Amino acid sequence: MSADLWQVRLQLTGDQDIAGEILIAASDAVTISMTHKQNDTQDDEQDDKPWDVVLICQTPPDQNRLDMAVETLTADFGMAATPPVVSVMPNIDWLQKNWMDMKPLEIGRFWIYGTHITDPVPDGKIGVHLDAGMAFGTGNHATTQGCILLVETHIQTPHAPKIADIGSGSGILAIAAAKLDPRSQIIAVDNDPVAVTVMVENIKHNKTDKQITCGLSDGYDSPYIHDHAPFDLVMANILPSPLITMAADAAKALRDGGKIILSGLNLKHADDVIAAHLAVGLVHVESLPVGDWMTVLMQKPDGDIDG
Repeated sequence: MSADLWQVRLQLTGDQDIAGEILIAASDAVTISMTHKQNDTQDDEQDDKPWDVVLICQTPPDQNRLDMAVETLTADFGMAATPPVVSVMPNIDWLQKNWMDMKPLEIGRFWIYGTHITDPVPDGKIGVHLDAGMAFGTGNHATTQGCILLVETHIQTPHAPKIADIGSGSGILAIAAAKLDPRSQIIAVDNDPVAVTVMVENIKHNKTDKQITCGLSDGYDSPYIHDHAPFDLVMANILPSPLITMAADAAKALRDGGKIILSGLNLKHADDVIAAHLAVGLVHVESLPVGDWMTVLMQKPDGDIDG
């Protein structure tokens, strides 16, 4: 990789999933690693053992945003953290190394594996061939897992379903939906041009390009969404704040009886996201916790709420 990369280093004590999500959002990092710092006791069961955190970024991270993120972790989540330190990294393809180290992941009926894996997909599993590249969404995070599990259950419609994937990242959710129902027509959008580029390649790898149309969109605000709404199913695995802000847009994008899967939520913020969507007329159907994270299913009235 010829371009410079930047790394952010710090140590913290507390929930690694919550910390990782907030730090990635604050730094626009493309990958993160968290390992336990060794201490004199060598006690791996020690709950307050600090994490060594390394984030890798393609653009210089904003120190003020990082400092605010650490303040949030300490004030809102009771974590202890050292000040984040930013530095330029040596010219090594850390992203490729990180991806090559990843093993196949089993989620429900799916077998998610990287382009570097040559072993066959196990019998009875649906393969998703994924090269996350520089886009978020390898399937490892609990929020993605929760979305996939709910999609498996709620994609069914008597007609060919129209689906939108908002903040699609690597395209993993759109690809999973396409493979679950070959009749489906899916619009997958992201506000990051790099993510859209990666998404296009992943869709081609999985031979789902005839079902999925992808492009650049700031949430629901693009012709990709406006011209294809209303949708039977919307998937939005983002972060609590934009989900709350876009609740009214989500309701408008759904057909009567249409469903939306909301994720990117830690347990602390799930109620706020549900409340925002209740306020625009949607109905809460189901919440699926995975560790410290929550995936929520809601539905637009005048349809079959349980169907």
